[in-house]
Amino acid sequence: MATEDYSHLKLLFVDDAPHTRLLLREITRGSCWKNAEFVDNAFAAFEMIQTSRPDLVITDWQMPGRNGLELIHDIRQRPDSPDPLLPVILLTASGDAGHVMAARDAGATGFLLKPISIGRITEAVVNVVTRQPPFIISPGYKGPERRSAERLANEDRQPQAPRTDVIKLPPDWLLLAKVRGEPFAIREALRRRAEAIAIVRQFIR
Repeated sequence: MATEDYSHLKLLFVDDAPHTRLLLREITRGSCWKNAEFVDNAFAAFEMIQTSRPDLVITDWQMPGRNGLELIHDIRQRPDSPDPLLPVILLTASGDAGHVMAARDAGATGFLLKPISIGRITEAVVNVVTRQPPFIISPGYKGPERRSAERLANEDRQPQAPRTDVIKLPPDWLLLAKVRGEPFAIREALRRRAEAIAIVRQFIR
């Protein structure tokens, strides 16, 4: 069985609150993510994504200038986004159903509730790495598949004809290959990610 080492992943944290960034620095300093990066706004985050290419972004929702949902939109929809498939975990103080659905509709990969702790961060990252959903391209949405277990069960009971305007890209498992440190698997996953990005770019205007 492959040994998983999450220190192989580069995380980018985005939060406008200085005390939250300080807390994140402190709790990650003693963890495997010693090379995590921190920025205080969505504009700086997008620049960092273009130059530093993190494996996963954890962003606050409420930020001045451009919020976390808008950052996700930039990652998924901007023509100059280097990786529209980049996993993004949304950090928020509210976990009600409306917030969860808004995050999913924006294209968030995961959801992390405050107060933050290294345990919660680890759980959220592990979920993203090990439970990667297909990536959906449709006229109104680009992001991880949003279907809930309840909706899947309903669709199983009432199967419908597949939509012709929706493309479902299979998981590339790049992050899982990285944490396992498997060179061949990483190369194959990078190849699949590049092919998927090329497909997504055809639908970005």
